[in-house]
Amino acid sequence: MHQNESRSVSDLGQARVLGGVASILLVLGIVPSVDPMLGIVGFVLLLVSLKQISDIVQQPEIFKNALIATIVGIVGAVAAIVFGGAAIMSLFTNGFSQFDIVRTFVSILLALVVVWVALVVSSMFLRKSLNLTANVLGIGLFRTAGLLILIGAILTIILVER
Repeated sequence: MHQNESRSVSDLGQARVLGGVASILLVLGIVPSVDPMLGIVGFVLLLVSLKQISDIVQQPEIFKNALIATIVGIVGAVAAIVFGGAAIMSLFTNGFSQFDIVRTFVSILLALVVVWVALVVSSMFLRKSLNLTANVLGIGLFRTAGLLILIGAILTIILVER
Protein backbone atom coordinates (compact mmCIF):
# COMPACT_ATOMS: atom_id res chain seq x y z
CA MET A 1 0.00 0.00 0.00
CA HIS A 2 1.39 3.39 -0.97
CA GLN A 3 1.72 6.26 1.50
CA ASN A 4 -1.07 8.24 -0.25
CA GLU A 5 -3.41 5.25 -0.17
CA SER A 6 -2.83 4.60 3.54
CA ARG A 7 -3.31 8.30 4.25
CA SER A 8 -6.62 8.29 2.33
CA VAL A 9 -7.82 5.24 4.23
CA SER A 10 -6.78 6.87 7.52
CA ASP A 11 -8.47 10.15 6.56
CA LEU A 12 -11.58 8.26 5.51
CA GLY A 13 -11.64 6.50 8.87
CA GLN A 14 -11.30 9.84 10.61
CA ALA A 15 -14.17 11.28 8.56
CA ARG A 16 -16.23 8.21 9.44
CA VAL A 17 -15.64 8.69 13.17
CA LEU A 18 -16.42 12.39 12.87
CA GLY A 19 -19.65 11.56 11.05
CA GLY A 20 -20.57 9.06 13.76
CA VAL A 21 -20.02 11.63 16.50
CA ALA A 22 -22.03 14.13 14.45
CA SER A 23 -24.93 11.69 14.19
CA ILE A 24 -24.96 11.10 17.94
CA LEU A 25 -24.94 14.84 18.63
CA LEU A 26 -27.74 15.39 16.10
CA VAL A 27 -29.91 12.85 17.89
CA LEU A 28 -29.05 14.29 21.31
CA GLY A 29 -29.95 17.76 20.01
CA ILE A 30 -33.62 16.81 19.73
CA VAL A 31 -33.85 15.29 23.23
CA PRO A 32 -35.87 17.78 25.33
CA SER A 33 -33.64 17.62 28.43
CA VAL A 34 -30.42 18.18 26.44
CA ASP A 35 -29.08 21.47 25.11
CA PRO A 36 -30.28 21.97 21.48
CA MET A 37 -26.89 23.47 20.64
CA LEU A 38 -25.58 19.91 20.51
CA GLY A 39 -27.73 19.39 17.40
CA ILE A 40 -26.20 22.43 15.74
CA VAL A 41 -22.69 21.27 16.64
CA GLY A 42 -23.60 17.82 15.29
CA PHE A 43 -24.81 19.28 12.03
CA VAL A 44 -21.62 21.31 11.59
CA LEU A 45 -19.55 18.19 12.29
CA LEU A 46 -21.64 16.30 9.74
CA LEU A 47 -20.84 18.95 7.13
CA VAL A 48 -17.14 18.75 7.99
CA SER A 49 -17.29 14.97 7.68
CA LEU A 50 -19.02 15.16 4.30
CA LYS A 51 -16.45 17.73 3.15
CA GLN A 52 -13.62 15.39 4.14
CA ILE A 53 -15.24 12.45 2.37
CA SER A 54 -15.90 14.63 -0.67
CA ASP A 55 -12.25 15.67 -0.83
CA ILE A 56 -10.86 12.16 -0.23
CA VAL A 57 -12.96 10.49 -2.94
CA GLN A 58 -12.69 13.54 -5.22
CA GLN A 59 -16.46 13.94 -5.59
CA PRO A 60 -17.20 17.63 -4.94
CA GLU A 61 -20.93 17.05 -5.53
CA ILE A 62 -21.16 15.31 -2.14
CA PHE A 63 -20.28 18.45 -0.22
CA LYS A 64 -21.94 20.80 -2.71
CA ASN A 65 -25.34 19.13 -2.25
CA ALA A 66 -24.95 19.09 1.54
CA LEU A 67 -24.06 22.78 1.50
CA ILE A 68 -27.05 23.63 -0.70
CA ALA A 69 -29.27 21.68 1.71
CA THR A 70 -27.92 23.74 4.59
CA ILE A 71 -28.38 27.06 2.81
CA VAL A 72 -31.95 26.20 1.74
CA GLY A 73 -32.78 25.23 5.32
CA ILE A 74 -31.36 28.43 6.76
CA VAL A 75 -33.08 30.64 4.17
CA GLY A 76 -36.39 28.84 4.80
CA ALA A 77 -36.08 29.29 8.56
CA VAL A 78 -35.22 32.98 8.24
CA ALA A 79 -38.12 33.56 5.81
CA ALA A 80 -40.52 31.80 8.19
CA ILE A 81 -39.30 33.87 11.14
CA VAL A 82 -39.79 37.05 9.13
CA PHE A 83 -43.30 36.04 7.97
CA GLY A 84 -44.38 34.76 11.37
CA GLY A 85 -42.77 37.60 13.29
CA ALA A 86 -44.29 40.24 11.04
CA ALA A 87 -47.71 38.63 11.40
CA ILE A 88 -47.55 38.58 15.19
CA MET A 89 -46.14 42.11 15.37
CA SER A 90 -48.91 43.43 13.13
CA LEU A 91 -51.49 41.86 15.41
CA PHE A 92 -50.11 43.76 18.40
CA THR A 93 -49.67 47.04 16.54
CA ASN A 94 -53.03 47.01 14.74
CA GLY A 95 -55.17 45.60 17.51
CA PHE A 96 -57.18 42.44 17.87
CA SER A 97 -59.99 42.91 15.38
CA GLN A 98 -61.44 39.80 13.76
CA PHE A 99 -59.86 40.70 10.39
CA ASP A 100 -56.42 41.10 11.96
CA ILE A 101 -56.65 37.77 13.75
CA VAL A 102 -57.58 35.98 10.51
CA ARG A 103 -54.80 37.75 8.62
CA THR A 104 -52.32 36.82 11.34
CA PHE A 105 -53.47 33.19 11.26
CA VAL A 106 -53.06 33.06 7.47
CA SER A 107 -49.61 34.66 7.71
CA ILE A 108 -48.47 32.16 10.33
CA LEU A 109 -49.86 29.33 8.21
CA LEU A 110 -47.89 30.71 5.26
CA ALA A 111 -44.75 30.79 7.42
CA LEU A 112 -45.29 27.12 8.31
CA VAL A 113 -45.73 26.22 4.65
CA VAL A 114 -42.49 28.05 3.79
CA VAL A 115 -40.67 26.11 6.50
CA TRP A 116 -42.11 22.82 5.26
CA VAL A 117 -41.21 23.48 1.61
CA ALA A 118 -37.69 24.54 2.61
CA LEU A 119 -37.39 21.41 4.76
CA VAL A 120 -38.45 19.13 1.90
CA VAL A 121 -36.16 20.83 -0.65
CA SER A 122 -33.28 20.80 1.83
CA SER A 123 -33.79 17.11 2.57
CA MET A 124 -33.82 16.35 -1.17
CA PHE A 125 -30.35 17.89 -1.54
CA LEU A 126 -29.10 16.13 1.58
CA ARG A 127 -30.44 12.85 0.20
CA LYS A 128 -28.55 13.46 -3.05
CA SER A 129 -25.39 14.02 -1.03
CA LEU A 130 -25.91 10.86 1.01
CA ASN A 131 -26.76 8.81 -2.10
CA LEU A 132 -23.51 9.92 -3.72
CA THR A 133 -21.65 9.02 -0.54
CA ALA A 134 -23.30 5.58 -0.53
CA ASN A 135 -22.35 5.00 -4.15
CA VAL A 136 -18.72 6.05 -3.70
CA LEU A 137 -18.10 4.24 -0.41
CA GLY A 138 -20.34 1.25 -1.13
CA ILE A 139 -22.22 1.69 2.17
CA GLY A 140 -25.96 1.41 1.64
CA LEU A 141 -26.82 2.88 5.04
CA PHE A 142 -26.08 6.35 3.68
CA ARG A 143 -28.79 5.81 1.07
CA THR A 144 -31.20 4.57 3.75
CA ALA A 145 -30.46 7.59 5.93
CA GLY A 146 -31.11 9.95 3.02
CA LEU A 147 -34.43 8.28 2.27
CA LEU A 148 -35.52 8.40 5.92
CA ILE A 149 -34.60 12.08 6.13
CA LEU A 150 -36.69 12.83 3.03
CA ILE A 151 -39.66 10.80 4.29
CA GLY A 152 -39.41 12.52 7.67
CA ALA A 153 -39.41 15.95 6.02
CA ILE A 154 -42.43 15.13 3.88
CA LEU A 155 -44.37 13.67 6.81
CA THR A 156 -43.65 16.69 9.00
CA ILE A 157 -46.73 18.37 7.50
CA ILE A 158 -48.88 15.69 9.13
CA LEU A 159 -47.40 16.48 12.54
CA VAL A 160 -47.88 20.22 12.01
CA GLU A 161 -51.43 19.70 10.79
CA ARG A 162 -52.50 17.73 13.87
